[in-house]
Amino acid sequence: MICNKRNIAILVFALSQEEEIKRKPFLKNSSLQSDLTSKTITTVQKTGLDYFIYSEQQQLGTSFGERYSNAINDIYEKGYDAVISVGNDTPNLNKTHLLKAVETIQKGHAAIGPSYDGGFYLLGIHKETFHKKEFAQFSWNTSKVRQELYTYLESNKKAVFQLDFLHDLDRFSDIICIYKTLPFLFKKLRSELQRILQKGKKAVAKLQVLQSYISSQIYYNKGSPSPIN
Repeated sequence: MICNKRNIAILVFALSQEEEIKRKPFLKNSSLQSDLTSKTITTVQKTGLDYFIYSEQQQLGTSFGERYSNAINDIYEKGYDAVISVGNDTPNLNKTHLLKAVETIQKGHAAIGPSYDGGFYLLGIHKETFHKKEFAQFSWNTSKVRQELYTYLESNKKAVFQLDFLHDLDRFSDIICIYKTLPFLFKKLRSELQRILQKGKKAVAKLQVLQSYISSQIYYNKGSPSPIN
């Protein structure tokens, strides 16, 4: 199906900062998550497409798969023929990625932005290809989900255009990879990433000192062998 640009909408599927911190404690006392959300929305607005933000307040379902599938289905029910979904945890997502996805959808194909953890940061999919119940049953939040998505699209005879691989911010170790690749013009994001990194290194150093102290105390207090009766 070839889509008119006016019939394509962007879904920003992301949790609020408060909910993200519950799942990612290393973001506590940091503005990084709200900064990323603002950057994502600004990037989406540059495309000129209609867009919708679904935080936990708009998401319906008991599992991630149900909430994600319901959100995409909601957009179709608003009258759109295709949806491009993104999260708010991919700092290097830019306007070019979104426009390439739009171009791909207009040609009748699906678009996937793969992440290095086996998932994806962007999905562009047509209404005719989307089957809500089947979609909800993928192995969401695992390294298998992207391959399952490729298999699903192939079974629906849909050609797929793959965008650049990018890093998602899911765990503390991802910060280093993202910091190294984030353009210097994103000064605020880089500053927050650096602050979290420094705080994390200090925490690790304190833990190492504590572990060393505990080990030395265990050795020091080790008593003599019990006599054999």
